[in-house]
Amino acid sequence: MVANARVAERMSVETLKLSCLVVLLAPLVAAVLAGAFSPVLRGRAHWPVILGVGTSLAAAIHIAWQIFHAPSGNETVYLVIYNWITDSGGSSFKVDFLIDPLTAVMLLTVTGVSLLVVIYSRDYMRQHGHPERGYERFFAFLGLFVFAMCTLVLCGNFLLLYLGWEAVGLCSYLLIGFYYGKPAAAAAAKKAFLVNRVGDFGFGLGILLIYLSFRTLDYRAVFAMVEQGLLASGETIPAATLTTIALLLLCGACGKSAQLPLHVWLPDAMEGPSPVSALIHAATMVTAGVYMIARCGAIFAASETAMVVVAIIGAATALFAATIALVQTDMKRILAYSTISQLGYMFLALGVYAADSAVFHLFTHAFFKALLFLGAGSVMHAMGGVIDLRHLSGLRRVLPWTYATFLIGSLALAGFPLFSGFFSKDEIIHHALAAHPVLGIMALVTAALTAFYTFRMVFLAFHGTTRVPEGVHAHESGGWMLAPLCVLSVGAIAAGYVGVNFTGRTFQHFLAPVLSKTFAAAHPATPVEHATFWSSYGLMVLSGAISIAAIAAAYVVYVRQPWITGLIKASATGVYRLLWRKYYVDELYDRAVIEPARQTARICVGIDDYFVDGLIWVVTAIPRGVAYLLRGLQSGLMQTYALSMVAGVALIIWFVL
Repeated sequence: MVANARVAERMSVETLKLSCLVVLLAPLVAAVLAGAFSPVLRGRAHWPVILGVGTSLAAAIHIAWQIFHAPSGNETVYLVIYNWITDSGGSSFKVDFLIDPLTAVMLLTVTGVSLLVVIYSRDYMRQHGHPERGYERFFAFLGLFVFAMCTLVLCGNFLLLYLGWEAVGLCSYLLIGFYYGKPAAAAAAKKAFLVNRVGDFGFGLGILLIYLSFRTLDYRAVFAMVEQGLLASGETIPAATLTTIALLLLCGACGKSAQLPLHVWLPDAMEGPSPVSALIHAATMVTAGVYMIARCGAIFAASETAMVVVAIIGAATALFAATIALVQTDMKRILAYSTISQLGYMFLALGVYAADSAVFHLFTHAFFKALLFLGAGSVMHAMGGVIDLRHLSGLRRVLPWTYATFLIGSLALAGFPLFSGFFSKDEIIHHALAAHPVLGIMALVTAALTAFYTFRMVFLAFHGTTRVPEGVHAHESGGWMLAPLCVLSVGAIAAGYVGVNFTGRTFQHFLAPVLSKTFAAAHPATPVEHATFWSSYGLMVLSGAISIAAIAAAYVVYVRQPWITGLIKASATGVYRLLWRKYYVDELYDRAVIEPARQTARICVGIDDYFVDGLIWVVTAIPRGVAYLLRGLQSGLMQTYALSMVAGVALIIWFVL
């Protein structure tokens, strides 16, 4: 019996390893096929990527199924593929995978949303039925991105994490700048790449400090030493070392997840195609920072200072971005600032030791935010590329399916009762209030602003008199685009129910083996005695009421009494201009960082052109002068050379005699 159990366990591990390899390699092979055989595939380049990402999703479902049904205590599995590098001390860097409930959730989210986005892109990347220029390149980049993101999620050590982290950044650069002939897209891609380099520099230093402190980059070994409070040398870990490591890792998280002060790249990244916005900037890449902090919970939870910083950055970012979204007119930019704000919610949850709530909101947010971005893409596709709210209205009559699905996503984002966003956001607000009243109030205010600006967008775009840009023949999207919208709508409605009390809080219990040893252990929940209805559900009722009130206020202001907006602009011009200019953060960076860097570059160019080149000119002036004087002796005339020889011989004879 014991032998049979061991054989079964070995087979299960081998099957799990095979599934992990399929998750990684299927989208990579699809990307290679789409790129290498583009002359053959042409307008069919989407098929390899759809099949590759679909295969990856099937393998991810198998992994989640195995982890979900694993016996208690066996939910975490380390799979070593091969030894990669061996250093001078004998330590080796392995290509290995860490499979646990957190990995399973992230893989399902990444591959599931990616598959829907790839399917949606089949029609979106066509004009009048014909593939756009670069169609094959676009799908190859999508497959490569899914491979990079799955590497980041699956890896079992910090070295592979860094490689996946940078590969995701590269793919983001390529996809944002897909329309590289468009100056705004090229500039946005460069801005995203450079801003992320700032955060990634700190991230790399954090990983280097981990290696110097623990002499290994393996998750299992590092987290075990942190829990024991010991360095590799056997000495006690200084509190300052853990705080420094956590804050350096946080730099990378702020860059990837667009948190203050490294948020400026995400709104400009909307210059990329809408499927890119849905995939990278709603559900996958921007959540890498949240995933990394949750994964490194042993390090962050051991530093109270780092946790306070995470919570403050999250709360400040959530409120900051929500206020800017109030006045934006481009639908994708509104959703971009909304994404920054919702990521701030997730950081706030991590900072108040509610990592399960952060991951829960990450999960639900992936559905409704991807739905909203794809819905905005559907509007853009129908309106000839125009999604400026000042030029659109009454689209619910023209795009009924897009409107219905967009409305569902908006209700989920606004935290409307019984939609997925309501449940996950309510948990974060609850934990924030329990941690500190100021954090809780900031979360509640952000929730109200979110509902207001979301339905401001809905009412301006889809309600009122039908108005479309001149020369545009408005039409509903085709089945390839509407099918993913409908599937995501189901997720936007139902995804939140896996984490509520009356369904057994399956989501939180599934994550418990990972997070109970870090965040929950460092900050255990205080049991509530004699709980009443209002103590248990009062905050839920309050947050639901705030959402409904904010939606009603948006309806009054933008549908029933639109003159109010003009009055507000006229009476609060300074505030409106401040929000419209996004608090002048870009201008501040331009003056404080970019212009000084350009001036320094100009000075360096001047030094190189005049001082360095001048020194070289002076050094070479003497041989040039001598050469100028002597070159007259080399005339090329035979008689001159003969005369010189005779004169030389005569001179020698005279000198000798």
